[in-house]
Amino acid sequence: MLLKLLLLFTFLVTLLYAKDYPQTYDRLGTPLFKASEHFIKYEDVISLKVLIKEYVKRVDTAVENGKKADLTQDSVKKKSYLLELRKLQSLYDVLLYSLHKNISKSIQDDNYTLFLKLTSYAFDGLFINTNLRNEAIAFYIKHKQEQTSQCLILEKNIADEKLYTQTKELFAAEIIHSSYSSQTQEKSKKSVYITTKRDENRIEVLLHNKNIYDVTIRVKYTIENIKLGSKPPKEFVLKAQSSYHYTTLILGSGKSRYGFNWSYIMGSKDAQHNNDYIYRLPFKKGMQYRVSQGYNGADTHKGSSAYSIDFPMPVGTKIYAARDGVVVKTKSNSDIGGYDKKYASSGNYVRILHNDGTFATYYHLKYGGVLVNVGEEVSKGEPLGYSGSTGYSSGPHLHFSVFRAKSGGKRVTIPTKFRTREGLLENPIRGKFYEAI
Repeated sequence: MLLKLLLLFTFLVTLLYAKDYPQTYDRLGTPLFKASEHFIKYEDVISLKVLIKEYVKRVDTAVENGKKADLTQDSVKKKSYLLELRKLQSLYDVLLYSLHKNISKSIQDDNYTLFLKLTSYAFDGLFINTNLRNEAIAFYIKHKQEQTSQCLILEKNIADEKLYTQTKELFAAEIIHSSYSSQTQEKSKKSVYITTKRDENRIEVLLHNKNIYDVTIRVKYTIENIKLGSKPPKEFVLKAQSSYHYTTLILGSGKSRYGFNWSYIMGSKDAQHNNDYIYRLPFKKGMQYRVSQGYNGADTHKGSSAYSIDFPMPVGTKIYAARDGVVVKTKSNSDIGGYDKKYASSGNYVRILHNDGTFATYYHLKYGGVLVNVGEEVSKGEPLGYSGSTGYSSGPHLHFSVFRAKSGGKRVTIPTKFRTREGLLENPIRGKFYEAI
């Protein structure tokens, strides 16, 4: 028995030491250890040589001590190892800062040869500083036209930035702007507007929302010779078909002026998605369709559109509601589309408001392909329209996503669960077929 225990202990020790990095505090330690693989490539940069040598030495020691910490229950030794990792983190920060300074200096000195040397490794943390990244990209693009050179990490940053911009333009929240001032006092034609009511030296300011959905609104104001009865919020949720007393203006003696500028997006920033809800696949029961792009897809499912799904299907395929709700917006008058951002606003769609304040969008529908009307209540499984290829589209397909509003005029898509013939679907896999039930 003792021999068996000894053999088991030896096996476990061997297994632990066979792993690349320690498991104790692995979330802190592993990235620091892996960084040495990148830093060592800069050893021949004179100003970095001493720091890199010290960093690699500390990593070797920390890895060894970390693997020992994996084998002990001694809290004192584990805390000692944690302190060692924190010191290593400090050295990492110093080294990264020094590397950033060298990159910045190469740009200032217009030393493109050194710049390429410093930016040629696929090191994820290299451009964690946004200002430096933007400066580096501009410098790279300028000299790339003069020389036949390529920096893979910057090419990736440029491609990611382009994709993010296109995606943002395509699926960004539709921000609507409006204004009102003491000079014009015209009632806005927008569905969210301000009215004022004066009583002697007091003016009551009210905001109105005629929409059948909540909106998240941001307001800025300017006042001259006026005091506020109460300090109004900068951003808040204005409920559907409601009015809200925004503030009271108390006029001073003499000439007074005031003005309001506001912007709003569809939905409440306070909405909380019901993560337990099981959606229906948005096509006919018994039919199977392939996923061409799932969550965090490489083509356009990034940023605010990360949790979206594309189902390729012939033009004219009937689309069904994945969840009960109210139709709040539709578009069906477009007959154009293509894989170019110039078509971003040309897609036909149906948008449904759910009872938890989130929305579903059924996008790229065909011309005249909407079967429901704004204000209509729809049930799960009810026909909504017909698929197409309008808008920013590479071919006939249905783009489906669920989203909610966020602060700052933004929106975010939400991962959803579907009931399928194959079982519960939580992460759609590109290339795989799923059958609606």
